[in-house]
Amino acid sequence: MRKWSKDAIAEEIRKMHTEGVDLNYAMIAQEHVALLRAATRYFGSWRSAIEFAGLDYEALRRYRSWSKERILENIRELHASGEDLSWRNVSTVVAPQLAAAATKHKHFGSWRGAVTAAGLDYSTIRRYREWNEETIKDQLRQFHAQGIDMNAKSMEEHDITLITAARRRFDSWDKALTAAGLNYREIVLRKPFKRKKREVTTDQVASAPSSTKA
Repeated sequence: MRKWSKDAIAEEIRKMHTEGVDLNYAMIAQEHVALLRAATRYFGSWRSAIEFAGLDYEALRRYRSWSKERILENIRELHASGEDLSWRNVSTVVAPQLAAAATKHKHFGSWRGAVTAAGLDYSTIRRYREWNEETIKDQLRQFHAQGIDMNAKSMEEHDITLITAARRRFDSWDKALTAAGLNYREIVLRKPFKRKKREVTTDQVASAPSSTKA
């Protein structure tokens, strides 16, 4: 039988939290009775044990069990907000619980599998962490040379990983453009491309059939 102490209980709670285990009272009472009894004995309540472990009890009360649908929804939300979805960043910084839940065998078995199931290109996600100041500037110049619309709104749709990396490295999109030697004011104020109207020559007018009836 495991010997419990306040520190041992707190350590177990933090470990479970990192692994993505649902820590609301009802779930613990059903799945981890021994831990709950020990927590109640040492702290007086499950809430006190959670708070001693440094976690937000109110947030945990609202926590729901992970499902495949919820995992995919969270991945898409993080991607839409421009977060770095590389495994290291998600599992250690952004959403450790999401990462742990996604890699469970009953869900997707791996982070790659979860990202792919969410409809995202995993190779693009992996490239995110390879961005540095030089690769960002090179890509900006390349896009500019290709005539790609580079105002922030358009770039968020065209290449969210690039603009997010640029903002992290240079503090803002404008500063990144400037560092690449581009005129950000001109880019921001750039008007959408419009096709020029075809000019009609005098010869074309003369040769055109008359619509006037005799």
